[in-house]
Amino acid sequence: MIPGKKEAIDRKFRMFIEDKYSFVLKDAEEKIIDSLITWMELAMDRKQPLKTVLEQAAKLIFRQFEFREVGIGLKSRTSETYKYEVLFGYKREIVDSFLELEYTLDDMVSQDRFPYIKMGRRSELNPAEGLPDEERILFNRPYQLTARRVSMDDFLEGDYLDIWMYGPNKELIGWFELANPVNGKLPTRRTIRWIELIAGVCSSVVLQRWAEEDLGRR
Repeated sequence: MIPGKKEAIDRKFRMFIEDKYSFVLKDAEEKIIDSLITWMELAMDRKQPLKTVLEQAAKLIFRQFEFREVGIGLKSRTSETYKYEVLFGYKREIVDSFLELEYTLDDMVSQDRFPYIKMGRRSELNPAEGLPDEERILFNRPYQLTARRVSMDDFLEGDYLDIWMYGPNKELIGWFELANPVNGKLPTRRTIRWIELIAGVCSSVVLQRWAEEDLGRR
């Protein structure tokens, strides 16, 4: 500031605004928003491979919403199947089993094979009671799969959430799979809506990266 020149903005008003909108995070909502912005900045960096972007999305959910197990899968670009791409919080031997799996679209949406309860616009709960026998090996603590649901809001070993990623015309392009919350309880409505938002943003990132891959091939 030039000596003797009056400030264009009142100092008290400046201090008021800077304090009111301080970069110091005030609450849980701001922490989530800040983490989401950081992740979106990473996703816009074309030097970062898509798998790294997905891994950071899994870590965001792990840290901000306290699910100990987070998986992310995508539709194959060469076949009409769906496969896991990122698994965070699982034992190594289970990760290998997950990565070998392939699902058809019918598998992904089948109420008969994977009984589910709708939770939100993009999310479903798959209760342990409907877990297919062949999928029981995919859990960190198989000895707990026989546990009974004492309270309605218990989240059991074998329970998991699917949050869908959609493309144009509601095409299923991938999903988030979440299990083993730290508190052992079903997530709040707030948590579900936040993760649906993250899945929606992730869908846009995936579609953009795929479009760039197609353009590069041409």
